Amino acid sequence: MGLFTTHLTQTTTNRKQKFSPCVLVLDSNPNLQYLYVQALKRAGYQVLSATTIQEARNLLTNHSISLFLSDTHINNHDHGIGLMYEQLDTFSKRNIKTVMMSSHIQYERICQEMGVDIFIEKPIAIDRLMTLVNRLIQ
Repeated sequence: MGLFTTHLTQTTTNRKQKFSPCVLVLDSNPNLQYLYVQALKRAGYQVLSATTIQEARNLLTNHSISLFLSDTHINNHDHGIGLMYEQLDTFSKRNIKTVMMSSHIQYERICQEMGVDIFIEKPIAIDRLMTLVNRLIQ
């Protein structure tokens, strides 16, 4: 009995863990944030979420992020754009892919000029969002 238990423990310990990219979702709308987080988790991603700029900054500082998914407007201000601009150097150095979403189409040009990987006009179908995310980080 002891030999069997030891063998199982060693087999489990020796297996390589599959790397799952981490996505940071920033959206001040709790319903949309929940929707994005659940879809990303179902697709097998690790997901962190923030509803404020400061929460997002802290998560970016303390975690290894593969993709940053954000609304341009956080709490009815264009703070998502501001955070993107503030973190451009960090995103580039750490090879963090970026997706910005907005129902305000005028932000598309600004996002493109900043180097955002993908700009998405809201509303967006979740399956379309997941297709774009998968293309960026896999």
